[in-house]
Amino acid sequence: MLKDNATWLTLAIFVCGSTVLWLTGVTSTGHLVDDLVAGYLLMWGLYAFLSNLPRKEIRARFVLMTLSGIAVLGTAELLGVVGVLNYQTLFGSHGREWFDRSGYVRDPELGYRREAHYRERGSFVRGNIGEALCLPANPPEPFDLRYDHRGFRNDTDMDRADVVVIGDSYVESPMLPGASLLTTELSHRLQTSVANLGISGYGPEQELVVLKRYALGLHPKTIVWVFFEGNDLYQLDPEDQELAESPDVGAAHDEYWMRSLTRNLLLRSRTALRGCVPHPDYLRLRGTFQDAEGKETVLYFWERLAPLKPTDRLRLDRLRSILAEAYDVSRQRGIRLVVAFAPVKHRVHQGLENFEPLTEEMREWPLNDLPNEVEAMLSALTPEIEFIDLTLPLREAAARGGLTYLPDDTHWTAEGQRVAGEAIHHLLAGRPTRLAKQ
Repeated sequence: MLKDNATWLTLAIFVCGSTVLWLTGVTSTGHLVDDLVAGYLLMWGLYAFLSNLPRKEIRARFVLMTLSGIAVLGTAELLGVVGVLNYQTLFGSHGREWFDRSGYVRDPELGYRREAHYRERGSFVRGNIGEALCLPANPPEPFDLRYDHRGFRNDTDMDRADVVVIGDSYVESPMLPGASLLTTELSHRLQTSVANLGISGYGPEQELVVLKRYALGLHPKTIVWVFFEGNDLYQLDPEDQELAESPDVGAAHDEYWMRSLTRNLLLRSRTALRGCVPHPDYLRLRGTFQDAEGKETVLYFWERLAPLKPTDRLRLDRLRSILAEAYDVSRQRGIRLVVAFAPVKHRVHQGLENFEPLTEEMREWPLNDLPNEVEAMLSALTPEIEFIDLTLPLREAAARGGLTYLPDDTHWTAEGQRVAGEAIHHLLAGRPTRLAKQ
């Protein structure tokens, strides 16, 4: 078949062209599609050039194979359309939005929420910073996520709870087992029922909806609102407006695309071809921490704190109006409202004798005065809203060598959850747990 130099030259061109095509890398899903189509056509072009079959036969084979591939893919996609398979769950891939992820559903007011009675078993092997930096996997820590009939992380359905804790991923903590959560710690210490109403990714506007829609219906004596400084303030629109309009819940075609075979195959292929690309910014934000046994651990950091800007002052005003509304509806029912300030990892470790920054950027990384700003704002609003800054108990625990934050993640360890739960318990147990109705 290969009879002359022209044939060899053409073969070399096809091979080099295909090699160059894939060596350019894959920068996006669209780029991957282009490469796959181009590679498919290149292979058919090479086959047509080298084959001794009549051109008509080659065309027939091309059409037959292409249509067969489309038919197989269409059949597989049909299984997703009718709900037999969810390829997003099967491949374990994420969507663009929270409601596109496995275990979540759309909600017209909240944007998204967890599925009722959703359950997921797995192992936590790498934190969010570890994923961004492509760090080696940690020893697997098994978890068993159980959600109640309202879609919150409670092992049993609860119709009443003496204490309700509202917040984001610091409260839900899907990377930890249920026995390690601060809500579990509170329940054990208070010897009473405590409901976990935390959902990852929620901000203060969504948490206010949770308070009014779910927390009040549990008839609690106390509501603890955990405010995480890493993103809660910046999720607020500076304008005084209602919760931003959620995505078009009627976009069924977009919802199907998220769980389709084609999309999830392309995502998996792109990841395999690109490999893991470390984020260069976060590699500079690290330091060594020495625990109580003298073992040194590298801690990685994410959230960059900065002096508050004028727009942040507007966000604080918006936060003030949200907490004022939360206080009003709580007070009308005689419910005690407590705001717990959850600090970022850097605020807890900066300046400790057993923590050594490893880069100049870490040594010069500033802190702002947000905890005092929030406390002053609440004091000016009303002395009836109690405030606890969890920075001090977490710093004291870290200074004693306790690892309170996951090394390659922004969230608390089981020890951090325990410390936070203990600190909140001391506050709740220190005075009556119910206000007189006014």
